[in-house]
Amino acid sequence: MIEELESLLFDWETGTLDDSGVSRIREILRSSEDARKVYLQHQMLSAALKLDVDAGLTTTNFPETTQTTPASTPKKTTNRVFRVSYWAVTAAAVLLFVLTGRLVQLELAGNKQSTTTAETGPGNVDREEPTSEGVALITQLVDIQWEDDQLPLEVGDAIRPGRLAIESGFAQIEFFCGATVIVEGPAELDLQSPQLAQVRSGRIRAQVPPAARGFALQVDDMTVVDLGTEFGLSVTESEANIQVFDGEVELQQPASEKRLLTTGDALIRGSNGTYSKTEVTPDQFLDIATIESRAANQRDERYLRWKAWSEKFRRDNRLIAYYDFNQEGNWLRRLESSLQPEKPLLNGAIVGANQVNGRWTSKSGLEFKRPGDRVRVQIPGEFTSLTFACWVKIDSLDRWYNSLFLTDHYNQGEPHWQILDTGQLFFSVRHKPDDVRGDAKKAQTHQPVLSPSFWKPSLSGRWLHVATAYDAKSGRVTHFLNGEILHEETIDPSLVVGTTRIGPASIGNWSIPTRQDSEFAIRNLNGSIDEFAIFAAALSADEIKEIYNNGKP
Repeated sequence: MIEELESLLFDWETGTLDDSGVSRIREILRSSEDARKVYLQHQMLSAALKLDVDAGLTTTNFPETTQTTPASTPKKTTNRVFRVSYWAVTAAAVLLFVLTGRLVQLELAGNKQSTTTAETGPGNVDREEPTSEGVALITQLVDIQWEDDQLPLEVGDAIRPGRLAIESGFAQIEFFCGATVIVEGPAELDLQSPQLAQVRSGRIRAQVPPAARGFALQVDDMTVVDLGTEFGLSVTESEANIQVFDGEVELQQPASEKRLLTTGDALIRGSNGTYSKTEVTPDQFLDIATIESRAANQRDERYLRWKAWSEKFRRDNRLIAYYDFNQEGNWLRRLESSLQPEKPLLNGAIVGANQVNGRWTSKSGLEFKRPGDRVRVQIPGEFTSLTFACWVKIDSLDRWYNSLFLTDHYNQGEPHWQILDTGQLFFSVRHKPDDVRGDAKKAQTHQPVLSPSFWKPSLSGRWLHVATAYDAKSGRVTHFLNGEILHEETIDPSLVVGTTRIGPASIGNWSIPTRQDSEFAIRNLNGSIDEFAIFAAALSADEIKEIYNNGKP
């Protein structure tokens, strides 16, 4: 194995190593501590020689080493004598640490492609700082129906400047300046900045605390500027109705004197620009307390709907394992199987993970935070196609690999399902066993299927539905996010696995590899899981959509 590694490293240095050779290097380094030591020695020496050449300490010419293309010295280095300075070795060690970390990171992902212009892998100091666009946030939605040409928004979404169109229902919007508005559809707004929105139609109630003074709503050439207040604004084709419930607002128009309205004042501005007094009718404008109550009722209704649907879902004969996380009372560190008929042998053992609120406060989920947190399961049997699906709340992607479901040993036919630090869904099934015979240099044990990056900072702390379907007959892998297809890819026919199996595995972590000194790879999810299902079939897009719609909080 060591001789094979040296040969592969030599090919790498000379630029003749193909992708299968790179994969073989990863396998050797993953499986052998001695191989890793040899690799470190090669990298140390090569980097030190490069630094010495640059410093003029030796005239021997060697291939250059760069951070993105690891290199090694030729196979026969035993009898060579070099002048290597202390500072060169120290600097080389730093470079080596970076190189080795990057190689280990690519252990399973292969040559994964980032979807951004800057590389987003861990340890890359050149990657761009995360950014987010928007002037306000959606914080409540009740019975919402968006206009056909409006991109649907979810609670927690940041709203960018531009048109916002609601067909019916209510939306609570919190502007970054601190103002909160409740919009009742049908309504059309044009959000322009964290302090300003233009209202074309609709009924709006605005609550503006002192910190947000100066927040303004525009109607045609009239601007309603708050001076620390709570007010209502109703806009139709024929008029604009402005009502002050508390505090003061100022009406501003070009070439006109400013009008000051205080608590209890109300004006109607006609389409011809004239003003007339009217009565204050606060009950016609939904307030924050009422929308919060309606949103809570809506969540309760959705929970009851999911609960009824789950009673039927758990009887699907294609289910291998199903955990609804809805068990009552003290869990006693056990995640009960929810399949019907009952299969208590599929009960999972909770290690470390804490019981927390799930998608609804009426049910629970499990939080995975510490490196040891996991749920241990044992799933017997052999299968063909597979589908994994779960609800997950990601706090951050601060591990290289963030586990959703990993078998212990990743033996032949075993699947791995996880999320990379780049925000890509990762799925693979092991095709060849560890003891590959024949031309090991050309051997490839699996084909990872990576989705485009779906992650953005605004998704942190939100419940997402992720699923992956593996069709063993066609070799097709499909990733889903929130009921929609995220990515589809066909595996090379030579790497398609017809018989899959699971055995001992972990939800939210990886129990293997461990080392003799008890160290282990940190792959636990930093977040929570609520409801987890595995099918012995490749579910269709419509079936995944149904699961999402019935489980949406």
